[in-house]
Amino acid sequence: MEEWTPYRQIHPPHLNGFMASKQGQLLLKTLPNGHTLLEGTTWYHHTLWPANYWTLWSNRIIHTIHHRVLDHIKTLAESESHPDPLPR
Repeated sequence: MEEWTPYRQIHPPHLNGFMASKQGQLLLKTLPNGHTLLEGTTWYHHTLWPANYWTLWSNRIIHTIHHRVLDHIKTLAESESHPDPLPR
């Protein structure tokens, strides 16, 4: 992303260090009905003020990313044309 400005140099906080992802994980959990639940978690922080306001946006960004990734994995896993990567 590039900021358009009439000034020579500015360093707005939303372009540098806004949100830093620290760690992420995907967990597979067996459900009682024999299905599998895939759960995604991301640990992150941001440094913008006011934190309560920016946390709303940060959480929305992370949830959107999770849904896209998990929906893609679901589509691949449930596809009949997708080869089984684990021989049985």
